[in-house]
Amino acid sequence: MKEQRPETIQEARQLARRRRRRRLMILRTAIVLAVVLLFLLVGALLVMKIVGTQQSKRGETTAFLAVQEILVEGDTRYTAQQIIEKSGLYVGQSLMGVNKVQAHDALLAAFPYLNSVEVGNASFDTLRIRVTETKVMGAVQTDDGYIIVGENNHALEKVTAENLPEGTLRIAGAALVGDTLGGTLLDERSLGICRTLVAAASLYGLEDMTTIDMAEKTNISILLDERLQVVLGNESNMPEQIAVLVDTLPTLRKNNGEDAAGRLDMTSYADDDANNDKSIYTPPELLEKDEPATDTSDTDTSDADTSADESAE
Repeated sequence: MKEQRPETIQEARQLARRRRRRRLMILRTAIVLAVVLLFLLVGALLVMKIVGTQQSKRGETTAFLAVQEILVEGDTRYTAQQIIEKSGLYVGQSLMGVNKVQAHDALLAAFPYLNSVEVGNASFDTLRIRVTETKVMGAVQTDDGYIIVGENNHALEKVTAENLPEGTLRIAGAALVGDTLGGTLLDERSLGICRTLVAAASLYGLEDMTTIDMAEKTNISILLDERLQVVLGNESNMPEQIAVLVDTLPTLRKNNGEDAAGRLDMTSYADDDANNDKSIYTPPELLEKDEPATDTSDTDTSDADTSADESAE
């Protein structure tokens, strides 16, 4: 019904008040309805979550909002079935009962070689578990064998000396902060030494480093092919020492054989004085007799030809 046009100012004011009251009544009614609907929705979601959680604990399936598929992505030594089982997730589980954080933590606790875990939704009814595996850095020597350590400094696996995988870099004399699988293994200083030497060996192409010995942090040494000990001294200049070592080895092996063993002392390269840099090679027979060693280089590593010949003779 169309309202009559007010004829006086008083009637106009009364009409305006009636219109304001109607608008306020409509607004209040809408707010009340919205609040009621919100409470109903929250209540329904809570009921579904409780039901879904209870069904998940009992291993039951649900026809409403059920997980239809679980995908596992990533290259790892663990099978997709193993990962799914340890995650606690399963097909048929209510999506309302899925705890992604709990699944993430369970997988990292169960599988030490995993470096990262992501649990998410590939689609509305499909879960996706994406995993990455840490690379092995080496095997840390302990009183009863070795602990495989990853590049992320996590303890990955405990093995005996007989079961140590072939080609694994051995690490002796490192300080440990714990030995729990999946937990942090090396202290910061030991980790820094290992990472520096491994990175330098990769950068300069030193492929036959088989052992790092840091029992004395001021007398660090590495072993090449289980035959040639290279004494580096302290950790202040190790990348440069590895670079010089790679340049020196061809001459040393040319004059002493590809299977050259013994000791190569490069401790003079550990300081900032380039004038005293020398590589002193001692063959096994002189080490056994405790006789003086022979310089294989002076300030210029090109002098290694003559001095290496002399040591071989």
